[in-house]
Amino acid sequence: MKKKRIRWTLFGFALLLLLINWVFPFSPLSLKKSIRYGGDQILVDDYRSELKTFKMEYETRLKQQRKDEFIKDLTTNDVEYLLQMYELPWLVNKDSITITKKTLTDMEFEVKEAKDTLINLAFQEEYSESTKEYLHSLLTQTLSLEKEIDELKHHSSLHPRSMIDLQLRNLHVHFISNFRMLSTFYQEHLRSKKEA
Repeated sequence: MKKKRIRWTLFGFALLLLLINWVFPFSPLSLKKSIRYGGDQILVDDYRSELKTFKMEYETRLKQQRKDEFIKDLTTNDVEYLLQMYELPWLVNKDSITITKKTLTDMEFEVKEAKDTLINLAFQEEYSESTKEYLHSLLTQTLSLEKEIDELKHHSSLHPRSMIDLQLRNLHVHFISNFRMLSTFYQEHLRSKKEA
């Protein structure tokens, strides 16, 4: 009788741990601390297409600038480093990918690097008023992204799987929105340079 009770207790405990692992993937009791994330296929396809178009136009301009002996446009040079943030595998992958705390840490690092680059541009480059406004909006959105990742990384241990999935979907959309703001800022920068 005692052995049977111990077996049922162990079975119940194991079942409880499995349930916690499934429902609360980032819980301190979770063994794996990861979640599978697959973005909306239409959203991912559109984003990949926008990113590809932007990069084709941008890389042509960057190659032309590098043929010159010195860098004439710091913004064009630095966009290359900003693009790394938008090419993270979880943003462009059509397949599901595993998100771990390390994935979030890497994401946070890329966003901080982008933020630092934008701050440097704000102080090192001369922009028209409209370009400054777009840069300000881009920097504000980037700070918001950093905060969102930090929230997900540090405060999701008691969030259920459905809430973390929703947070990741929102974060995915915010990254795409941030990329579009970068594109707008850069196009405005080029337009204002031509007019000057």
